[in-house]
Amino acid sequence: MLIIVFPLILGACSLIDDDLKACGDELVIEYQVQLHTELDMQLQTELSTDIEEPVRRTLKNWLNPIFSDVAKDVDFRFYLSDTDSLRHRIQKEINGNHATYTIRLPQENYMHLAVANMAEDRQVQLSGEEYSATMAMHLPDGEDIQPLRTGLYTARLPMIMNDTIRHFDVHMYMVTAAVALVIDTAACKNLQDMDGYMLGAANRFYISDSVFEYDRPCVFLLERVPVDTQANHIAPRIKQLKSNEPLPIACLGTVGFPTQNDTVGWNLVVTATLIENRHTTTTLTIKDPLEAGTLRIIKCAMDENGALDPNPNTEHYQEVGATVEFDWKPGDNHDVDI
Repeated sequence: MLIIVFPLILGACSLIDDDLKACGDELVIEYQVQLHTELDMQLQTELSTDIEEPVRRTLKNWLNPIFSDVAKDVDFRFYLSDTDSLRHRIQKEINGNHATYTIRLPQENYMHLAVANMAEDRQVQLSGEEYSATMAMHLPDGEDIQPLRTGLYTARLPMIMNDTIRHFDVHMYMVTAAVALVIDTAACKNLQDMDGYMLGAANRFYISDSVFEYDRPCVFLLERVPVDTQANHIAPRIKQLKSNEPLPIACLGTVGFPTQNDTVGWNLVVTATLIENRHTTTTLTIKDPLEAGTLRIIKCAMDENGALDPNPNTEHYQEVGATVEFDWKPGDNHDVDI
């Protein structure tokens, strides 16, 4: 475990004052990043066959920066409980999963909010920062969202100060989630390309209440994750393929906010482009929500026409529905009201 200690003294008065009590009481605050998804274990369990070995390796490399318990940059806010106004703020780069701060605050009650890893992903912004009740992470309006590049963490802690409480533990939890769509393309000989997007994710997260908001459609684009097929890593079964024959497996994925827990479900919309500019669009409907801090792996088989079957293996049934549309329109057009 990497432990970084910052003896940081903050206050509302001059620190050269002889009477340091005027600056408030000295507090020790420990921060710990909590990661609940064991990425290696999940990939080993759900992608265990020989032909899935390159996909397992590819997804590990792609998702390692997301499912990491490292906080690179942090933003700590302290709001007065009676007025909900911002009293102190700390911004640091720590590059660790544990940090300890010593600060001085007047003996009052506070709502403390913490955010980590915002600096590397400009698509997610903070708003309503004047008050703890309105401070939120939000995504841009009216835009398709590229997969997020970092795992975002937040924490909230009501701080009740008195003469005996001088130590506070703050646990930061991931608010982002990831989905990977693994597709067996062996039956589709005419496949040229694939793209897609995810519907049903949150567009805003209120930190003080730990509440996601779903008040407008949010489109997270699916990224084509190139499968690593280096010869020295390919499993024996895959080596039986001809040298010029591509690996009959593809992967699409995205990293975003979680989906709503309701009866409607959420969607992955995938368009396969075939020869002669033919397009086949499959809309997958998933009932189980995509929860914060988790990875969802969904396996499908593509038929000769480019349609996806989410349940090609009856021994491992997935509660995923599918509707298919065949058309000649460009595959990158989409309607968020699907």
